[in-house]
Amino acid sequence: MVSVPWQELAKNPTASEALVTMLVLRLRPRAQEVDGTGGDGGRDLYEYTDSGELIHYEVKSFTRRMTSSRKGQVRRSLISTARYQPDHWDLLVPISPNPAETRWFEGLRDEFPFVRNWYGLSWLNQRFAQHDDLVRYALQGSGDYILDRIAEARAERDVMISGIPDLIERYSALQIRAQEISPNYSISASLDSTGGTTIHLSPKGNNSGVRSAIHFTGKFTFRRNNPDEERRLKRFEDALRYGGEVELARGNIQGMTIDAPSELGIGGSFVPEALRIEANRETLSPPLRAQLIVRSTSGLPTASLPLHFTQRTAGTDGGTLFGRDLTNFMQVKILYDNRNSSWHQTLSFTPPEEALPQALVPVLRLISHARIGQIMEVAFQGPAQTYLSAPISQNMTPGGWGVKEAEGWADAYEALATLQAMTGQFFPAPADFTMRDGRDARDAISLLRGEKVNLKASTVSIGVIREETLELLAASEAFALAATYEGMLLSFGEHQIDLGPCVETLVVDEVLNLRDAQRDFAESGHATVRMRVAQSTPAQRYLGSQLPASPLN
Repeated sequence: MVSVPWQELAKNPTASEALVTMLVLRLRPRAQEVDGTGGDGGRDLYEYTDSGELIHYEVKSFTRRMTSSRKGQVRRSLISTARYQPDHWDLLVPISPNPAETRWFEGLRDEFPFVRNWYGLSWLNQRFAQHDDLVRYALQGSGDYILDRIAEARAERDVMISGIPDLIERYSALQIRAQEISPNYSISASLDSTGGTTIHLSPKGNNSGVRSAIHFTGKFTFRRNNPDEERRLKRFEDALRYGGEVELARGNIQGMTIDAPSELGIGGSFVPEALRIEANRETLSPPLRAQLIVRSTSGLPTASLPLHFTQRTAGTDGGTLFGRDLTNFMQVKILYDNRNSSWHQTLSFTPPEEALPQALVPVLRLISHARIGQIMEVAFQGPAQTYLSAPISQNMTPGGWGVKEAEGWADAYEALATLQAMTGQFFPAPADFTMRDGRDARDAISLLRGEKVNLKASTVSIGVIREETLELLAASEAFALAATYEGMLLSFGEHQIDLGPCVETLVVDEVLNLRDAQRDFAESGHATVRMRVAQSTPAQRYLGSQLPASPLN
């Protein structure tokens, strides 16, 4: 087996990770690289599988062992990638995990159920051995050499001596020739995400005669009692009836016949390797505006959200509207069936890369109120308002969330938004924002309003450098302490809010380690004293610098 010099490559993490990225792109044709210029969101590559599953791949250049710092990096990546709700997440790192590292990785699934595989040193070496050119890149001593070879592999293969002018000349000539092929259709070409060529045909003028029409006839089969096949059949039917999209594999296609004008050269019968059916999406300009409303069983509105629909498709039995809320947090798809005037709505959620916290609250409030048994209504705006209404048959809560978690997140982001408004410091909600951050924001709001905040403290430790302090502690049964701080600084991601000077007060009813502290002080001239906080008088914090009167008086 060929051994890649991982430790040498780790000196240039960019080159090492780029090399593994190239390997994944070869092994997984559907995978797409993430541009990490503005942060990669906890994944270096992502992939949508045939069954619609979302897989994230995280590449690390670490070698030897997974230290605490490296584990922390992995966990932060998982927190970021969780926002996209992937079905699976794989780690690619040239380390063969030891038992302790394996237990740590498996333990991540308790908090992040989508964690799947650790592809380590042996797996990577085996795969690179099957790709000689990549191994040659890795065996070069220079990281710059690897990056240069990768850039060449991604570059356009056709040499154009004069650069862009050559490209313009060739492309223009081909476009002119393409328009001469057919009197009925305009023809253009583009490359899809996999590097395949896509041909676009558009009727010229209003020519819709029978002679110029293109007819597709096919025979398709789907296996019964197979969940994947049944889902694909449902997508196939919806694509034809409501203007959706579906991709069929060779096993579903028994044969196809295309009847088209002879000049196009595409007529005849054949069995394609795959077939993708995708309805044309008409752009709505201006967008169709609507209000998404949740109503209680009594009919009273409990939450609402403005929507705008920007695209639509049409099929044999109805159509589909595509829209989103104003923050782009929630995507909405409404399928309408003209045969029985029924409708079906699909909601999906993709947290924006950056958004002010107040922008996230309305969506989270709506999610928390959209419970089974409530009524979901879509009210389309216009000269004659149109309403679609139906009972909610399943909760909107994202997978992995608790029943009240959406409400908790709404409260947390609302607290951060209020704190920003009170201090005049506005910044996007951090990617690693937590419920605890929300509680800290609520406490800060109380402090800014002049209130005192109770602290959850059962013990406290102080450093002692004067002997008389120890003597005073030994002689006291219960006493009050007050600590002053020049500034109270709260951190939210990369942003900080300074609340100004503050005071913390507490009552101590017992010194827990007096003898040990006295011994340490005798030996070194300083000691740490641990004390128990009286449960009858909670520790408190308030803003300012004025010390309070003793609570023991």
